[in-house]
Amino acid sequence: MKDISQQSCRRIIVVGTSGSGKTYAAKAIAAHMGIKYICNDSLIWQANWINVPDDQRLPGFEKATDCDAWVIDGNVASTKRPENALLLKRADTIVWLDLPRRTVWPQLLWRTIKRSITREELWHGNRESFRLSFFSRDSILIWSFKTFTINRKRYQAMFNDEQWQHLQRIRITSRRSFKQWLSTLPAKVQTQS
Repeated sequence: MKDISQQSCRRIIVVGTSGSGKTYAAKAIAAHMGIKYICNDSLIWQANWINVPDDQRLPGFEKATDCDAWVIDGNVASTKRPENALLLKRADTIVWLDLPRRTVWPQLLWRTIKRSITREELWHGNRESFRLSFFSRDSILIWSFKTFTINRKRYQAMFNDEQWQHLQRIRITSRRSFKQWLSTLPAKVQTQS
């Protein structure tokens, strides 16, 4: 695992399938480095689980990433979405949480049960519920199961695509390797707003 200089790794996208730990990883990176954490879902969802209209998303992403150093969690494999193209243009590093299904599935199941019981607010008043999580065609569990292999193929292709050679690409395959990589990052970097 290579060391990261303080000049690189200041604008970071954390990607991975649903339940891979993107939010945890992004928050851990932000806390370690002392940089801004951006919640992708807070920019694409409004209250009551209503999507921000496509033509209204870009300004939120532009404003959120208009600073020297940040980390955002989310899936950005498709550059057809203007906000994804913007993130990939502004980022210098992409971290792919490519954890095995045997790690992701129990992690997602536990998170979903916990959020359903505690009614934890996620963003804009949205909360997961047992009905939505377990008895709905919009279930995050079903979504993760259906998209796991697709997302893995997308990110593998992205990591191999010459279009993204300007990005430092970090592939994480275990919780241990994430902790090791995190320890190579500079702590509390100096940023300019």
